[in-house]
Amino acid sequence: MKIRGIKKVAIALTVLAVSACGQTVTGDSTAGEIDVRKLEVGKYPTDPLDSYYKFSHSVRSGKSLAITRLSDHVVIGNDVDPKLRYGTGVQEVLKPEDVAQSMAEPSRGVAERHKMQFGFISGSSDTQVIAFEKSPATATLLTVTVLQFPSPDAADTAAREFEAVDFDINPEENKRVPIGKYPAAHAHWRPGTPTLGAIAAHGNYTVSVFVATATTDLPLLTSLVEKTYAAQFPMLDTLPPLSPEEVMRTDLDPEDMKRRVLNPDKLGVPALGGLATNTMQGFLHLQTDREAAKKLYTDGNVEFVTMGQAYSGQTYSFNTKGIAQGFGTGSSQLLDGAIVYRSKDEDSAKTLWSGLAPQPDPALTPTGVPDSKCADEPKPGSNAKYFLCVVRYRNYIGAVWSTQPQDSQQRAAAQYAVLANSQ
Repeated sequence: MKIRGIKKVAIALTVLAVSACGQTVTGDSTAGEIDVRKLEVGKYPTDPLDSYYKFSHSVRSGKSLAITRLSDHVVIGNDVDPKLRYGTGVQEVLKPEDVAQSMAEPSRGVAERHKMQFGFISGSSDTQVIAFEKSPATATLLTVTVLQFPSPDAADTAAREFEAVDFDINPEENKRVPIGKYPAAHAHWRPGTPTLGAIAAHGNYTVSVFVATATTDLPLLTSLVEKTYAAQFPMLDTLPPLSPEEVMRTDLDPEDMKRRVLNPDKLGVPALGGLATNTMQGFLHLQTDREAAKKLYTDGNVEFVTMGQAYSGQTYSFNTKGIAQGFGTGSSQLLDGAIVYRSKDEDSAKTLWSGLAPQPDPALTPTGVPDSKCADEPKPGSNAKYFLCVVRYRNYIGAVWSTQPQDSQQRAAAQYAVLANSQ
């Protein structure tokens, strides 16, 4: 799979890497305590997004918002098996050719023929992933692709055709496999190989599942597919499908979160991981160690997470052209960005703030910014460093990062000011 669009250097971070910054300035963070106009914010804006940007509905924006919404209702590996705690990446499906990132190359024709609207792909593993390195042969891998179609009939027909084009790639060796608890699912494998692919329609959705294990064990492979459908289908039952008109009319910020995240370029175009708001479930797809992330965010009672140019919507990959066992090697966190978390209450936010900064560097604390801390960390696999800062304002936590300490401190001050000015 190719990483398209953004040419910046990407930083692959686990959720715990989004935890490393400074020292608390005493006092509760309330709007009346400091004059945020006096903070050292450099070139960065301090006003909320809606004060200078008017959102225009479009097909592209609507699809991105719909994909983010869908990701909140797609399983991660540890929903299926606790051992599948590591993320191998994500992919937004905006157009038919995107389905070939996790499905057979001819699948794009099926998606186009049946007017696939949008979709989301997420990969999981039982082995810690390393950016740009293939997963070891001993790993258990799971890739889930959820696509929405205009109607249940379109989804059902597409599911059968997706299976047919994949099966026909090697019809002499492929064998049909029943999925016991889900007789409507279509599945096949090539005997002697440790992989199994399956697809099933569920309402307006198709759910493609690809599993790979260390050994050739068909009962184990089938069991993983069954467990995936058992976890995934109920999630989709809580997600009413969107008509094309509803996609087009989707509002930018119904959670009242995107206006609060630092937005250096003043961009209002939504994108998965770019300008996006997720529940904890959706945000976990972007994390490397999802189990550690889930504990951290659960302890902090996180309700919503908004990203500002934080992650790429495509995974690191090897351009596998539909070979799902090589789907990806982690989600890429961009060179500089921002994340805002909303906790249920202020005490929960304090808990999250503490968890995000286990080893602060007092020398890097931004001047005059209440409840702020910063630290520097090496980039995984190199001696390069980036600088992360975390601030708290009431029940909101902001995390910003950059390659320069002063820049990161200015970003932190600006993020604090945006939060204060958004009340």
